[in-house]
Order: sequence, then C-alpha cells, then structure tokens
Amino acid sequence: MKTARALVCAVSGAAMLVVSAGTVMAQARSTTRIPISKEGPAPRVDTVTVTVYKTDTLRLQGRVDTVTLRGRIDTVRTTVMVHDTVAPPPAVIRLPNGFYLGLGGGVNAPAGALYNPNSAGPAGQLQLGWQSVNQPFGIRVDGNYGKFGEDALYSGFQADPEIVNVSADVTLNLPWFTHALGLSSRFTPYLLGGGTYTTFKNLPIRVESGGTQPAGGVPIAVGTNEWQHNGGWNVGLGGGVMWGRTQIFVESRLMAFHPDNTPQARQFPTIVGINIF
Repeated sequence: MKTARALVCAVSGAAMLVVSAGTVMAQARSTTRIPISKEGPAPRVDTVTVTVYKTDTLRLQGRVDTVTLRGRIDTVRTTVMVHDTVAPPPAVIRLPNGFYLGLGGGVNAPAGALYNPNSAGPAGQLQLGWQSVNQPFGIRVDGNYGKFGEDALYSGFQADPEIVNVSADVTLNLPWFTHALGLSSRFTPYLLGGGTYTTFKNLPIRVESGGTQPAGGVPIAVGTNEWQHNGGWNVGLGGGVMWGRTQIFVESRLMAFHPDNTPQARQFPTIVGINIF
C-alpha cells in the first residue's frame, strides 16, 4: 500500500518536472534571436495552377443551338474545261423575188357546159411573171393548152377537141403562212386571179336549147374545126418551194367562159411546174 502510493507520487513529480522544463525552453526560444544572412539561398516556391472547366448543358424546347467548330480546311482545286462551239450561220432562205419564167404540165378537167360531152385530158402551161421583193403582190401572164378526152356517148359528134387559155393575173403571196412554218421554211403559198381569153375548136358544148341530142344524153352544139373565141376569168390557189433561184410549184385554177346559148363552161387545169427567177 505504501509502495503504490510512493510510486504515484514519483510519477506525478516527474510529470511536473517535464512540464516546467518545456515552459522554460519555450521562453528561452522566443527571446533568443536567430541570425539571418542575406547571402543564403532564397527559399523555393512552387506554383501549381489548377483550372477547372465546368460544362453545363441546357436544353430548351424548340431552340436549336448551332456550334461551329474550327477544324481543318482542305482546298480542292477543280479544273473545268470549257469548249466553245461555234454553230455555222443558218442558210439564207430565198423567197420568190423579181422576174421569172416558168413551164409545167398536168391535167385539165371539164365542168359546167363542158362536162357531159368531154372528159379530162392533158394540159401544158408556159408563164412569165414578176414578184415584188417588198410586197406580196405580183403579176403574171400565162398560156395554157389542153386537149379534152372524148365521152363515149358523144364520140360520134366530136373529134380531137383542143382549147387554149391566155390569162393575165395578179398574184398574192401569203407571207404570214410562210412565217408560221418557221425561219427555215422555203414553202410559199399564193393566190392568183384575173382575166382569161379562151379559144377552142372541135369542142362540143352543152346548149340550153336546140343542138344535137344523142339517145340518153343532153343536147349539145357539135364542135367545129374552126377556132372560136370567148372572154372569161380565172381564180386559183398554188404553192411553191424554193431552191436557190428555182421554184417548184403546183397550182389549180377554175377557168370559166360563157358562149351564147350555153350554160357557163368551166375547166379545172392542175399544173405542176418549175419557175426560174
């Protein structure tokens, strides 16, 4: 018992001595100056910079944000070859112009007072004309020769009829129709009309009264071997296609004359021919 109490007292005393010694040493350290030399090395300072990036993503309904990223730009060079094509100038289209001489052939069909005793026959035509360069009008003089065929019912009253028509006409080109076909069109339609002087022989003609009437036929005036003459008129339609200074044409006309005691005598010559300008 005494021994334990003596041990506690010894430990307590030692502890008090340690605390007292620490206090004395602290006081001695705070009052003692530490020499500082300027020549000594400067203390090292390390700086660490820390950057923190915070990315917030905000989504708004209906809004579209466009983010442009600067990246690599590649340059591509493209070589384009341009070939210029030079088209040849269009061919010059020549329309009827100036004086011309023409001839042609075809068929002549009888009508009116000539219809019953005659049938269609061959025809030929020769013409001289002039066409204005600035106006659609022109003039033309032509001679038409035809031979009608014989109708079987009246063949005993005729022999080899002949008819000649000489006409002086005004021609009218239709340029609006040519232009409607395009710039490359060479086709030119035309109208013509004027007076006709007709002469004939051996030509039977139907008459209104008298004359000779075969069985089952109509009364006719029998043709004679002498040339007979009558004035009349003509009107027609034609068209031509140009190649250089040459025109190929086709036309059909109504020619009429009126002998005494007969209905009107009519003929329809259709001619295909060529004009040289």
